Amino acid sequence: MLPDSMTEAAAPLAALALAMAWAGLQRWRGRPMTAGLALALAAALGVVLLLGVMLPSARQLPERLPILALVAALLALPLAWGRRGWLAALLGLLGAAFTGWWMAGGPLTEADLLRAAPAGLALLLLVPLVQIEAAPPWRGVLAALALLAGLLASGIPGPWVMLGLILLSAAFGQQVAGGGVMVETARLPFAMLLAALLAGPLLARGAAADWAAAMAPLAPLLLGPRLVGRLKGWRARAVIVLLAALPVAAAWGLTRLG
Repeated sequence: MLPDSMTEAAAPLAALALAMAWAGLQRWRGRPMTAGLALALAAALGVVLLLGVMLPSARQLPERLPILALVAALLALPLAWGRRGWLAALLGLLGAAFTGWWMAGGPLTEADLLRAAPAGLALLLLVPLVQIEAAPPWRGVLAALALLAGLLASGIPGPWVMLGLILLSAAFGQQVAGGGVMVETARLPFAMLLAALLAGPLLARGAAADWAAAMAPLAPLLLGPRLVGRLKGWRARAVIVLLAALPVAAAWGLTRLG
């Protein structure tokens, strides 16, 4: 559920405030890559405020997000110092591998690794795709908004909706104060967190509505840009928004039918 009091809204509001303050200050100082860290720092703050920090068991999927958010922020730091080339690729690979391993339960034994391999490999592939496709202005924010709508429509219990709201607040604040651009320092943590929030309900419950909701952020990121083709302006945006709305409507309908 969305917050219905100021106490419950503290985490996403803190994420929004930090993202806008950090990105605005660093943009004013002429440091766009450092400004991109606003997303990672704001998301980590919001998630930690909401859930605290703990080393959870494999059954406590939402509680895996604080560690993931902190790791994402750490991986983004070298990018803010101007690191490019092979190091940036290595950091992206580490982020994708950690996201897949951590959200799949952090398996250590061979049997557990084999059991977690499908989910881990899916996230390993998803993170770099999201990281690449979130580059155009506002596409990442639209994906985060679609994810939040899908989580609401699916009726998933637990803190998943609040986590989605925190990610949206961090991404929106960074984009508004950062000039509408999601730079590389913002895209890596964004991709890790979006992939985790997309996969979490599937691993935790896996209902039909959860699968439909998981498609909502992927539509504007992966499908929409390829379907709009030569459309420009409001027509292209309308098609992408419609593609994001269809899985949300499907999740809502499946929830009511269930």
